[in-house]
Formats: sequence, structure tokens, C-alpha cells
Amino acid sequence: MNTKLPKRCKNAALHGGKRLENCTEQTDKTTDCTTKPPTLPSWKVSQIILTVVNLLSEEGYFREGFDYMEMIRKKGIVLKEYSAFKSENLLELQKVSIGLWNEGLCLIFPDPQTGATCRMIAYNDNKSAAEVMQIIFHELAHIMLGHTQQSNLIFRVAMLLMVLEQQFHIGRMIAEKGDKTMLKGIQEGLMQKFNAQEVL
Repeated sequence: MNTKLPKRCKNAALHGGKRLENCTEQTDKTTDCTTKPPTLPSWKVSQIILTVVNLLSEEGYFREGFDYMEMIRKKGIVLKEYSAFKSENLLELQKVSIGLWNEGLCLIFPDPQTGATCRMIAYNDNKSAAEVMQIIFHELAHIMLGHTQQSNLIFRVAMLLMVLEQQFHIGRMIAEKGDKTMLKGIQEGLMQKFNAQEVL
């Protein structure tokens, strides 16, 4: 039986030479990086939303003075500004990053001495505070799930919750009142926003 293996994406140079899921070309059928991947089923969208809501709620994202960077550091992930790197070293790191954009990068690698898994997020610190938060959550999602539809959804839900909290303090109201009905309404609202057609 002759099984045809996927070749490297014809646009792989744009991704640092990586071949990506849903971004391959078959010997008898050409598919490029602009092909729309299949959408997530509604149960998976719901599961991811609950995961993000629970993660941020457990960390008290609604409390005064909440520091999302400290939350990430406590999970053993190193955060580092681009300005801390030499330009040539930064270019090399971007080639092996899980993420695929230039504003941030994320790495998972073994410690050369102990063999323990190390995780790092580097970000363009020549950005506004809001943009930096977006970059870091984007890369955190990649560390959690790799470069997938699920990671895109995690990033978008986390960012929306953070922005809503900054503007309307919804999470604080839910925590103070213990109103599970309001929390359920937030989750349902997120489900409507991030339905199967909008997860990307």
C-alpha cells in the first residue's frame, strides 16, 4: 500500500521552515496556508471557554492590583523583554518559536543541566501595555496547546475577559455577589461570540 505523505507547505519559509497542521500540500492536491481549517465543534468551544474562565477566576483576575505577568511567572514560565536580547540571538529564537509572529515568541526546551522542561515567553516591549498583554496571552495560549485553533480561542477569550474586567469590573461583581447566574450569563455570552464560525 503506497501512502502519500504530506510535503512541507509551499509557504513554509514564512513560518521559519516549519510545516504546520492544516498547512500542507499533498502530491495529488495542493493546499496552501490560506486554506481555511475546519471549525471547532461547539462542545470544544464551550470547554475552552470554561477552562479560561476557571483559570483566571482561580487566580483572582478581578482583584485590585491583579498582575497577569506574576500569574504566568508563578506557573514557572519565564517572561523576557525583546530588549534584553542581542538582535542576532532574538532572530535565532524566532526560528524555533512555537508561535509564528514577530511581536512575541514562546519556547519549550529541556534544561541542558537538569533535563527539566523550561518554558519562556519573550515579547516586544516597544509596545503599549495593552498590546504587551495581548502578545503575552497569545504566546501563553501557544505554550498551553501549541499552534492550533484551540490556542487562538484561549487567547481571544482571555483577552476579552481581561478587557471586560478593566472596563466594567464584571468579575469583581460576580465574586462579591456570588452570583452564579451572572457567571453563567457571561459564559453564554462568550459562547455566542466565539461560535463555531468565529473561533479563528
